[in-house]
Amino acid sequence: MITRMMLIAIVCCCPPQVLAGGYKVTHFVEDKVFKGTTLLADMSDSKKPKVVEVDFKGNILWKFAPPRSMSGAVLDAAKLQNGNILITVHGSGIYEINRERKVVWKHKDPKASHDADRLPNGNTLYNLGWQEKGKDVVREVDPEGTVVWSWNGLNDYDREPFADIKHEGWMHVNSVTRLENGNTLVSMRNFNTVAEVSPQKRVVRDWTFKGKDKRTGLQTTGAIKGQRNHEPEILNNGHMLVALRRPNRFVEFDLETEKIIWSWSHPGGNRELRTNREANRLPNGNTLGSAGNKLIEIAPDGTVVWQMLAPKGGKNHRKFHKAIRIGMDGRGFGG
Repeated sequence: MITRMMLIAIVCCCPPQVLAGGYKVTHFVEDKVFKGTTLLADMSDSKKPKVVEVDFKGNILWKFAPPRSMSGAVLDAAKLQNGNILITVHGSGIYEINRERKVVWKHKDPKASHDADRLPNGNTLYNLGWQEKGKDVVREVDPEGTVVWSWNGLNDYDREPFADIKHEGWMHVNSVTRLENGNTLVSMRNFNTVAEVSPQKRVVRDWTFKGKDKRTGLQTTGAIKGQRNHEPEILNNGHMLVALRRPNRFVEFDLETEKIIWSWSHPGGNRELRTNREANRLPNGNTLGSAGNKLIEIAPDGTVVWQMLAPKGGKNHRKFHKAIRIGMDGRGFGG
């Protein structure tokens, strides 16, 4: 028989309860996933965006809901080396948040959009997606917020077939990454093109995919079929991993030959990846991708080892924008 005192003792010994986020995990192969937690920008409710860290069961371990003073669309979240979280809020700016949910640094720029990275020198690199032709699409600012480097692409892309493209801006840059060689990798959605840009602001090489975009009217040629590239990353093996649309897939290809090394399409069809935005290669060889209402971890053989769905309801089908895996050692992979 359990006495009242015994019941109190049992309750007190229970661990703190994690928060349920309304997420649904449909796949989880425990011995195949890259161990850790997942940090993501969640726009399931566009009026109440948030950044959450979840376990493999979809339980919320940490949550940050931006206050009205930083209202806008939360499109990016990255783990910094100091343990803080760097988030981008389109319509407001870039913020560094500590684990106590306090803002410890900010850069107010309402046009900051999809991607922001903290550089080793303490500066912050970010993109501006909806810019008109001739305006900055990439900026690097120092800790005081002063712009120390920028790029607008006019010297390289004010030409056919790109010169007169216009849809949600000119280029609609959606990703920017500083490479180890000092150059900057820039993803231009409207151009079906990824470019490597030197510190002197000139393109040293680029990769254009083959496709015709009905929204922009742009028709491009290339070795790889695809449109509206998102979140490319250059891997240690000298390949590029990128999310492509039409056909909706994640593709790894050789930078020199543009030969496809690995690709993955959802077995449920293109609509399952209709807004695929990101693919991150994890240390165990798996790939963590985001696509509209789902996050997917894919093994090298194409097996889905983890899939988490956003809460149902709402008119916004771009619920999950970006996600990274935080390893057991606290390091963030992706972003």
